[in-house]
Amino acid sequence: ALNRLSDRLKSAMESRMRLVAAAGHDLRTPMTRMRLRAEFLADAEREAWLRDLNELELIADSAIRLVREEAGGEDAVPLDLAALLAETVAELREQGQDVTIAESQPLEVRTGRLALKRALRNILVNAATHGQGGTVKLAREEDRAVIVVIDRGPGIPGDLLDKVFEPFFRAEPGRIQRVPGAGLGLAIAKEIVERYGGTIAIANGAEGGLVQTVILPLAGEES
Repeated sequence: ALNRLSDRLKSAMESRMRLVAAAGHDLRTPMTRMRLRAEFLADAEREAWLRDLNELELIADSAIRLVREEAGGEDAVPLDLAALLAETVAELREQGQDVTIAESQPLEVRTGRLALKRALRNILVNAATHGQGGTVKLAREEDRAVIVVIDRGPGIPGDLLDKVFEPFFRAEPGRIQRVPGAGLGLAIAKEIVERYGGTIAIANGAEGGLVQTVILPLAGEES
């Protein structure tokens, strides 16, 4: 009975992922037609249409990426976490994102390089955009690597904190217009971190802002 239940759950998950991926792909065709039609509109109206289409395209692409992460990804390999974090921060700073490293130390973990970099990027972008800038700390606690990202934003109401990793979650619906995004960044980050035996948590800071904490087992310390 347990095996049958497990098979049914697996089938349901795979069906859901196929549906989301198919919807994301199928949306691109009508969006392309709408872009072509928008070219015949007046300038002001065309700009509004293109903004909405860009938002739709971002949502579709993010949904497809989430499905890919859930379906699995790279094999775990030894990685210099400090170097990967520094590389990610440097790239974001080049793009004008307000993120800095306050402290760091050499630590090695076993994860997929591109997947973990994507997760770190999503977390840091969340701090830079919604949190008005973020500061990163990397330290060792016993047999774990701990990344803490502290931002300077308004935080999130306490009753919404348990929803932050849900797909398409936004603390304030108005942010859809102010800050581009599909609301899938943290959901993707959680999927990646947990795949490699880690955890991710978000809490309001004692002095304001959000505190995003990622914990990963050190290479050779996985249970």
